[in-house]
Amino acid sequence: MGMAQLAFSEYRISRTAISVWQTHASTGILGTPNNLTTVISYALLQHFRLSVLTGADLVHSHDSDPTRADSIILSTTNSFRVKVFLDTGSYELWVNPRCNTSASESICLNHGSYYPNKSSSSNYVGGDFAVTYGTGAVRGSYWSDSMNVAMFQFPQVQFAVASDSNYTFSGILGLGYAYPYSINYPSILNLMVSQKMIQAPIFSLGLGGDGDNFSEIIFGGINRWKFTGPLEPVKIWPPISKQDPRWIQYWVNVTSVGMTKPKEHAVIYTQLETFTMPTLLDTGSTLSYIRADLVAVIAQQFKATIDAGGNYIVDCAWRDVDGTVDFGFNRGRMVINVRYKDFIYQQYPGYCMLGVQPADVGSTNYVLGDTFIRGAYLVFDQESDIVWMNQYYNCGDGVVTVGETKGDTKYVVGAC
Repeated sequence: MGMAQLAFSEYRISRTAISVWQTHASTGILGTPNNLTTVISYALLQHFRLSVLTGADLVHSHDSDPTRADSIILSTTNSFRVKVFLDTGSYELWVNPRCNTSASESICLNHGSYYPNKSSSSNYVGGDFAVTYGTGAVRGSYWSDSMNVAMFQFPQVQFAVASDSNYTFSGILGLGYAYPYSINYPSILNLMVSQKMIQAPIFSLGLGGDGDNFSEIIFGGINRWKFTGPLEPVKIWPPISKQDPRWIQYWVNVTSVGMTKPKEHAVIYTQLETFTMPTLLDTGSTLSYIRADLVAVIAQQFKATIDAGGNYIVDCAWRDVDGTVDFGFNRGRMVINVRYKDFIYQQYPGYCMLGVQPADVGSTNYVLGDTFIRGAYLVFDQESDIVWMNQYYNCGDGVVTVGETKGDTKYVVGAC
């Protein structure tokens, strides 16, 4: 699941000659302004952007959402407004977590609820819905209803309404591979394509670093001012044909792990020519989970200790040190350097966790979560089965459309 602290929201809808903006300062709410909807033709849209979080410090308290990933507001024709988190590690939309068994009842209640029996446009689909996450689980049943995301209206969207859940305090909008792989109905991303809101099932994510105060997800487009040079194509690996068809994921192959300490050359802790580690790119995970031997080496560099829960804990002062933890792909053709400030997760003031923790004993389900994603600009391309990536920068603003022809992402060059 992805979780995030919002401070503002903004969306832009653009085509060749039209750019429309609407901003709701401070509220963190995406709406549907009546004075704009009548002048936009869905058939002419090429891409749209949701700037939905601040890229705030990796800190949370009991009074605010943990800063993890993006979130948006969904609204229905009956004015139910529900906040959900965007998650690349899952593929379905669900709402209505059980707040009294969640990690934070106050946050959960603030995210809103959907009442299908009070909606004149809802339809009961039936069928059982059940998901178990790394932390928490949810079960419920399927409904359909009309729904707005930003200023876009979907006439009928199928989604799950939870009847029971634990730990999670927000619904989820999964952006993984959905129809026709893991589910037999179209997801929100599928509907964006079929309704010609975007050209292809492609979205880009710039989560941004600590203190950037800007993060965004762009459906059908790329912001050239968030990276430099061409994007590196990293193939989904294992390929889709080799994955469990019930759960197709954004797995990519990490080919090196290392560090660059202040005023020192980069050091690689893996065999550059032979190392391989298929790893899930998951905005829904705050931390990253990799091989225990690599975690131990990195932990030693930070003089980490282990708490009662088995977590590696580090001195928060490391966040102010000018170094990076480095993840390589395609045998060194792309290396993402994650600043200590973004890599070390400050759960609350004075308590900081190492950005990588050991995967479960015996498991090869490795994950690169937000402690990696904050250092990268990522383009999730379901049309080509590639995650395009480069080092994240923030040097301006300018979005271009992709998906008009297959593979056209390779022609987009960063402006930083």
